[in-house]
Amino acid sequence: MKFDEMSYDELDQHAMECLIFDDEEVSPILKGHIFIEQVLETLLSNNLQNPSTFFKKNRSFDIKVDLAYAMGLLNDNYYSAFKAINNVRNKYAHKHNYKVSIQELKAFKFDWEDIQNQAFEGACKKGVGEAARIATIFLSWKAIYLIKNYD
Repeated sequence: MKFDEMSYDELDQHAMECLIFDDEEVSPILKGHIFIEQVLETLLSNNLQNPSTFFKKNRSFDIKVDLAYAMGLLNDNYYSAFKAINNVRNKYAHKHNYKVSIQELKAFKFDWEDIQNQAFEGACKKGVGEAARIATIFLSWKAIYLIKNYD
């Protein structure tokens, strides 16, 4: 779609379709991304001697994931899944007509219980929006375990 070849009315219609009537898969992914970033910040803050030094600048999600992995705070599964959600989020932010695929959402998965796999399969049958919601919820639950205080 070339914006410079479109009329005002065509651009207006397109904007309304994107902003009002767009598919719902982007919302859980963006909210999950923000939630996981807050978990990463907590995890890093709890494991850095001087966290204020690191956080005095605005650091990207990608750098936070890399640092947590380099410090041994994330295993390979978390690292890959967090990179996957960041990749999807970045595609939404920088590609006008991007739509996440079920295959990309599968990269959010690791160490799921059978019931979680069944829920994801059922969600996939309902559409990518529901699959995105389920995959992001389960990834966010995994993230919580990184900072959970065990009794």
